[in-house]
Amino acid sequence: MEIKHASGRSRIFFVESSALLRLAIPVWIGQLAFSAAGFVDTLMSGRVGAVDLAGVAMGASTWVPVLFGLNGLLLAVSPMVAQLVGAGRKSEIVDVVHHGLLLAFIMGIIIGLLLQCMQPVLRFMGAPADVIAVTLLYLKGLGLGVPAMAGYLVFKSFSEAMGDTRPQMLISIVGLFCNVALNFLFIYGGFGIPAMGGAGCGWASGLTFWIMFLAMGIYLGRARFYRSLGWLRRPRFRGRLLKDILRLGGPIGLTLFMEASIFGCITLFIGGLGAIAVAGHQVAMNISGLIYTIPLSLATAVTVRVGQAVGRKSIRDAMATAWSGMGLAFLIAGITLTCTLVFRYWLVALYTPDGAVQAMAAGLLVLGALYQLSDAVMTASLGALRGFKDTAVPMRLTFVAYWGVAMPLGYMLGMTDIFLPRMGAAGFWISLITGLTLAACFLLLRLLRVQKKPL
Repeated sequence: MEIKHASGRSRIFFVESSALLRLAIPVWIGQLAFSAAGFVDTLMSGRVGAVDLAGVAMGASTWVPVLFGLNGLLLAVSPMVAQLVGAGRKSEIVDVVHHGLLLAFIMGIIIGLLLQCMQPVLRFMGAPADVIAVTLLYLKGLGLGVPAMAGYLVFKSFSEAMGDTRPQMLISIVGLFCNVALNFLFIYGGFGIPAMGGAGCGWASGLTFWIMFLAMGIYLGRARFYRSLGWLRRPRFRGRLLKDILRLGGPIGLTLFMEASIFGCITLFIGGLGAIAVAGHQVAMNISGLIYTIPLSLATAVTVRVGQAVGRKSIRDAMATAWSGMGLAFLIAGITLTCTLVFRYWLVALYTPDGAVQAMAAGLLVLGALYQLSDAVMTASLGALRGFKDTAVPMRLTFVAYWGVAMPLGYMLGMTDIFLPRMGAAGFWISLITGLTLAACFLLLRLLRVQKKPL
């Protein structure tokens, strides 16, 4: 009997893992393409000059945490649509998409306008005047495209929740090529457009956002599968549904913003430890960020599969997906951990020829490899909880883990001699391992609690 039971569980894991990977792999490729656009901006602006590179870096540092928060807010569309699909209530999907688009354009316009008003903040941070000029021009162009990016995120969540993840992958790849071509145009000028230097990357990104939004809209408008839902019909706006999206997406947005901002704050603290520490930290963080796209993509697939199972009122299927997703994430993390440890010197050599920076980055990657296990479990757990539409409590739990434990511990280990002789950048990375492990434990316990509640 036990062998049969084990065999049954193995079969369920195999079936669920296959379904999750079919959804997650296109999402992952799309995320890599989107991340590559930021790498291209850095590379091309750096060839113009140090001032342009610094201006683009400051602009990106301002935009990325905001993008994380905006993405989280609009990510609410995914579990809402997934549950409606599972429940067979497809006629209600259209209203969720329309209200998501309304919220997207409202938030996109507000954020776009705020990005035009960053000069006092940049001056307060003490940035040089020439760098500020580049950053402001960069943000001005990028801000014009924020409403389009917000709308694209809604379309992306919509198609993913329907189990259709390939369109966003293809459009992200097209967007990458468009971004490169437009970078050349806006950086160096041509066709009546003046040369803007590194700041042109912001204008290229803003225009690329509109291309991606229109491409996704055209696909959804022409595909028979989506047209059958009637999502192109005249919207019927209701305040209650808009509140539901805000109530569900607000905590997701804050959770992602907290995660992005804690890494930013740690970078600021490490900035006082010298150029070698900063450079080594940045290289290690960039490599870890690329690896993080794997569990993040898998979490998207877990949200969709759990949401659809919850819509069917099948707690058994929902938890089968949740545990399979965590098992698969843990298995993949074991592989990426091993690869990181084995190839860490080769990886850091791709970024810099400086021996001291390589040694610092390689040492930090040992710690970065260790937190991949906790990160995988935490991210998969968050994905499952979103599928249950449980977002408020996970937000509070991650806040305690990140800002209540990891941040103070990192400061004490990295910058003071309270517990041990100050450890510098390594102290902050040890605190990240602690915070992520604690968050993973919190979220696992929360998932066990949620599964006992009536659907």
